[in-house]
This record gives sequence, C-alpha cells and structure tokens, in this order.
Amino acid sequence: ALVSKVQDQQYSWCFRDPVDTNEVKDYLDVVGDPIDLKTMEKRIRRGDWYKTKHMLFSDMMKMVNNCKLYNGEGNTYYDCAVSLEKYLASISPMFTE
Repeated sequence: ALVSKVQDQQYSWCFRDPVDTNEVKDYLDVVGDPIDLKTMEKRIRRGDWYKTKHMLFSDMMKMVNNCKLYNGEGNTYYDCAVSLEKYLASISPMFTE
C-alpha cells in the first residue's frame, strides 16, 4: 500500500524504475546501494524481504538520500526527492525520526 501511495505522487516518476546504469555510467560509483519503487514492489511480493514496516521505510529514505547524494541541489531530481521526503513525513511519523 505504501509503495502504491508513493507511486501515485506526481514527483515519484524518477523513483519508479531502477536508474539505468548504461545511461548514467557513474551512478554506482556514487551510490553504493541503489533502490527504487519497482525493486521494493518485487521484494514485497516475494514476501521475505521486509520483516518490519521500518525496513520498508528505511529503503524509502535510502531512495530519497541516494537521489539527493547523486544529483545535488538545484535540479529536478533533487526537488523530487525533497517532495517525496516531505510526503513520507506527512504520512508516517517514522520518516521524521
């Protein structure tokens, strides 16, 4: 349900699929543990990855932080990450811990 709620947000477009490392060649040099909504969805369907809600929330925040780290301030991707971070904080107190 959480992943679907996030996917419904207009600024989530850049988080829906894994970063294409054929196009963004240095991504894995900067981001050591990539995550995206599609990967989270697969893990949820598999049923054995997320033992607690906190683990899912942790991946959501990792996704936001990866985006901010790679892109830096002042571009659309960073702005989407900030918007997503605010949305997550508004729907769950876990995101403000």
